[in-house]
Amino acid sequence: MRVPTLKRTLSIFVLLFAATAVLAGPPSARTGVRAAYDESDGVIVMFGGQAEPDLATAQTPALDETYVWDGTRWIRRYPPVSPSPRSIHMMVYDAERENVVLFGGRSGVTDLADTWAFEDGRWSRIETGAAPEKRSVAGFEFDRSRGVTVLFGGQRLSDDARSFINFYDMWEFDGSGWTQVMATGPEVLKPTLVFDEARNQLLLLGVNPSSDTLMYAYDAAANAWNELKPETLPVCANDISVTYVDSEEKVFLVGGQCPKEGVGTTEELYTWDGTNWTLVETETLLARGVNRAIAYDKARDVVVMFGGAFSFTTAPRATTNAFSFGNWSFPQDLSSPGPRSLFGMATDGARGVIYMTSGLTDDGFFNDFWKFESGFWHQITLDETAPQCAIPLTAFDSNRGKLVYLCNDSALHEFDGTEWKKIEGLRTNPSPRRFAAMVYDENLRKTVLFGGYEDQNANYTNRTWTWDGSTWVEVKKKRPHLRALHSMWYDPILRRTVIYGGLGRKNKDGRLERWSDMWSFNGTDWVEIKPSALPAARYGAQIAVNPNSGRTLLFGGLRVETGENGLQKQVYANDTWEWDGTTWRQLNPDGAPSPRENGSLSFDPASNRMILFGGWSGYFHGDTWEYDPAANRWRVFAE
Repeated sequence: MRVPTLKRTLSIFVLLFAATAVLAGPPSARTGVRAAYDESDGVIVMFGGQAEPDLATAQTPALDETYVWDGTRWIRRYPPVSPSPRSIHMMVYDAERENVVLFGGRSGVTDLADTWAFEDGRWSRIETGAAPEKRSVAGFEFDRSRGVTVLFGGQRLSDDARSFINFYDMWEFDGSGWTQVMATGPEVLKPTLVFDEARNQLLLLGVNPSSDTLMYAYDAAANAWNELKPETLPVCANDISVTYVDSEEKVFLVGGQCPKEGVGTTEELYTWDGTNWTLVETETLLARGVNRAIAYDKARDVVVMFGGAFSFTTAPRATTNAFSFGNWSFPQDLSSPGPRSLFGMATDGARGVIYMTSGLTDDGFFNDFWKFESGFWHQITLDETAPQCAIPLTAFDSNRGKLVYLCNDSALHEFDGTEWKKIEGLRTNPSPRRFAAMVYDENLRKTVLFGGYEDQNANYTNRTWTWDGSTWVEVKKKRPHLRALHSMWYDPILRRTVIYGGLGRKNKDGRLERWSDMWSFNGTDWVEIKPSALPAARYGAQIAVNPNSGRTLLFGGLRVETGENGLQKQVYANDTWEWDGTTWRQLNPDGAPSPRENGSLSFDPASNRMILFGGWSGYFHGDTWEYDPAANRWRVFAE
């Protein structure tokens, strides 16, 4: 269950610190995403989109992820080749050649003009020679009466990226090549094409410069667009979502945004019967939005939409909407955890499971509890005794057989495999903090808490606490520099708790620094470790220990790279390192998860492999990966 909170929470946190089916929850929030129903496979194919601006890297990530909707949930696919990241591209199903066609779109400030086909779970680029000029937000539809894909209009950014150049031309694609059939058509902005199968008619909708709705029908014999002026037109046709619904023999139109007074972004649903548009009243209201993916699932007779935003200036969403039997619903995927970061994850070796709980997500934070067991995620039902915390710290106390769960407000809970218990009435408690780290020290038989960011002091901390199951004790001797988002683990070779990296200051008034130092904790004080080489300074890296070898695996994080011009920039990393108690060694494994920070890495007792889940790289991740140390290979976890 998601608990709503301010979406900007994550941005504030970041600002403070300037073809296989896969075990993954629903896609992360995105706008400008596109979809098409693949009739040959009976699934909706969705590709791309754009996340919101990422403060850590000063980038707005475009996405290259492929998902399919199987009627109940979104499933991520990992084809060997994919189109490059993009949004506001064009997608449609070619019923003649039985594949999904993709064209153009935009990545950052670059418009695209490449053509791709998705068939049998694979993307392939089609080299066409002549093609429409680079563009995005064009009208795009398959004309079933003539067996060709039609593109109309669209826009591209000007060379100085300060304005838009609009197109009013028309092209046709026959599966192998593009042909321009009209140099100049109606001056329709934000065009949308839809083929009305019941009337065998290709329709064009859009707006004029005053945001008035325009509608045309295509006359193939005359190669002309004829304007239609029905008694009623949708109030707004700017960035609408449109699809044809077989069972109703009508065109469905949803949403749109207009700068007219009193209109703004709409949530209205209209249907077209060949003569007029009718406003449809539903018991369940649809969340307002623009720039969504939409497709009609013919096999299940349901209209499915995903993503988009409330308006062009608001954050993307991760909502799936389904319209069937006259009402909207909001399907939820409960087969695996949803995309998130800064969550709790810890291995219970005695029970052979990995626990995972809470964390930040697109529309707030999760209040859920999962276990990974024998290769599958299972959700554990929570009762009123379970904690609710956005970004908890977790550690498994193997001596007492309990999961220790610490909220950022210092509320402490424990889970014994069956029940939760809140620990109350303690004489002392750690101060509230975020972005700290906590591990169970098997040698001390205590849980160790270190560092973080204290809101009450508006600064980083290096305070160290230990928990023995009954009492918190602060250890005040020699300590590392103040820091947060550091990597921390119990090293069975050194028989000590160790930290590496993070972000912080040498003292409370010092400048902000990224750390690449290492320290070990003996229960009394901290001692700096100085190996001959260290991974590059970073924070938010994922780390875990393989108890079979005693070696520590580190993956990714947020680090700095220096470009050819000498300028430094923060980048999300996906490098893999191993620590043997003495030396760091960079591994070069086969395959690798996408770059990220603030996910979690844990050892899986059932497979003797490392399990990586979630994280953040400008958008939330919900994929599950395993690392096989014997083969030195990362593999995305298949269902």
